[in-house]
Amino acid sequence: MKNLNFCNRFLRQQYSRFYWRDNPKGYSNHNLFKASKFIYYRSLSTQSKPPEESLKGWRKYAARFRSKPASYIFSFALLHEITAIIPIPIVYIFLDRTGVNIPFPEKMMDDGNRFINKVVNYYGWKGFENGSRVAINAATSYAIVKILLPVRIAACVWLTPWLAERIIGPLMLAFRRLASSNIVKS
Repeated sequence: MKNLNFCNRFLRQQYSRFYWRDNPKGYSNHNLFKASKFIYYRSLSTQSKPPEESLKGWRKYAARFRSKPASYIFSFALLHEITAIIPIPIVYIFLDRTGVNIPFPEKMMDDGNRFINKVVNYYGWKGFENGSRVAINAATSYAIVKILLPVRIAACVWLTPWLAERIIGPLMLAFRRLASSNIVKS
């Protein structure tokens, strides 16, 4: 509202300056004032932002994120968890099947197996025998997935717009329609 008052005051000053300079006899010339006021109001009512189609690069995705933040945040979180959970068994199976031995001191392996056996026995499961590489392969799998965190985050950021627009958005829309139809029926 302050900008509007300032503009009105400014337009009146310009109008009066023009009016008294060019019309010394006092003839009314409201057309200039009306036209300038219309231009000001029109500039307030039109969109100053370009449409989404004209945006390029990351600005296009930022505009989409602003319009649907829940879909994008949910998509990123889902992708982040998928890229954290699925690679662990894949890396473990690779290490187990190929027999790749990560060099660990024997004392460290025995201490680790002893600790794991205590935890496993506490929950009622069968423990590992000495010299077992199960715990070492599991820990190595976890460490490899954690080391790949920057690659995982880059993949999540890259795939988030696709997942949000193609899968999560339509699912949320269908859920919204289903919920609204159930509310209307009851």
